[in-house]
Amino acid sequence: MRTLTATVTILIATSVLATEPKIQRDIAYTEPADERRRLDVYAPADGEGNPVLVRLHGGGWRRGDKAAVQQKPQALVDKGFVFVSVNYRFVPQVNVREMTGDIAKAIKWVRDHAKEYGGSPDTIFVAGHSAGAHLSALACTDGSYLEAEGMSLSATKGCIPVDTAVYDIPK
Repeated sequence: MRTLTATVTILIATSVLATEPKIQRDIAYTEPADERRRLDVYAPADGEGNPVLVRLHGGGWRRGDKAAVQQKPQALVDKGFVFVSVNYRFVPQVNVREMTGDIAKAIKWVRDHAKEYGGSPDTIFVAGHSAGAHLSALACTDGSYLEAEGMSLSATKGCIPVDTAVYDIPK
């Protein structure tokens, strides 16, 4: 019985360790680097050409952090995605145009470095919640932001803005 228990434990531990993402935190995506313009990358342990999801946190334009991801990175890495969580600057230090410029710079960094993490630079999706949803929608529909970074709207394959407040329509 001890042998069976030990074997099961080793098999479970091995499968858990095999699915742990490679994580790199606090990567600056601008020069000069600053504290708010950093990102975290969660990548599958192996493989290449994986789709990439760039995630933007919410926070009412004034707060929030890339670390507030709960189980999202693991869920997406388990499906073969590279997950990138992005911080950006807040109002009143910058305006929405400058924040969206930060997002375009992050997308450019992801496109330039995707292969280093097993991702495909040609399969980038951008998702966001609340203020992050608005920023993702702006970056993915107004070509001026990506064009400022030498890219076009075709640099992203999809946009997933999630903001339930837009559905709060008075009866």
